[in-house]
Amino acid sequence: MLDYFIIFCVGLLSHLIGTLVGGGGLISLPTMLFLGIPIHSAIAAEKLGAACSSLLNCIYLLITKGISIKDISWLFALGLLSGISGGFFSVKVSEGTLTIIAICLMGFALIISFLGTKGFGDKEEISNKWKIIPTLFGVGFYDGIFGPGSSTLSLYVFSSQNIQYVKSVIYTRASLLAWCIGALIPYISSGKMIWLVAFSLTAGAIIGGQIGLKLTNYIKKEHVTILLRIVTVIMMLQLMI
Repeated sequence: MLDYFIIFCVGLLSHLIGTLVGGGGLISLPTMLFLGIPIHSAIAAEKLGAACSSLLNCIYLLITKGISIKDISWLFALGLLSGISGGFFSVKVSEGTLTIIAICLMGFALIISFLGTKGFGDKEEISNKWKIIPTLFGVGFYDGIFGPGSSTLSLYVFSSQNIQYVKSVIYTRASLLAWCIGALIPYISSGKMIWLVAFSLTAGAIIGGQIGLKLTNYIKKEHVTILLRIVTVIMMLQLMI
């Protein structure tokens, strides 16, 4: 029972941090692996936790009119396609290859944060969707394969369009919901899901995601940029180690 309580706490902490700046999966996945949970079962549990947490976030935002279905319908369709694609591709890719892909993506995101973007802006709507669709598909594909860092990469994508921080988090949560639903299809069908582990993580993820969403209104965008860079460096170091 102690292991399941630890998983619950890890789910809460990882999704609180993950909602704010991403990278929560690099807290939860290593912990589950340390507890002896197989890698595919750990990823499957993380997908279920992220899907449920993001779903409740989206429902809350729809009720409070923080978003509309029109705002996120195209993101959801794109995310579902990329998540399914990544999930089925994952069965053919080794863990070492996934790590190399992750390091490259994190390095690319870090370079963009310093040279390629101006940080979060004041826009609420995405003016040029076609410009970021290929990048978002790539992020969703990566999330379907592995996952940790995908929310961070998504925040970089939206900040490159000068979208305000709170809206970037909202768009990211909607995308994450679709990515995880898509990826869960091959993970569950493969029979790798350990349901008690998944439910423990999901319970914590739901609470952490809700807390994180509420905290976004109290964080300044200049602080977020710094936090994103710190989290990106930490993720790269952990993946390389």
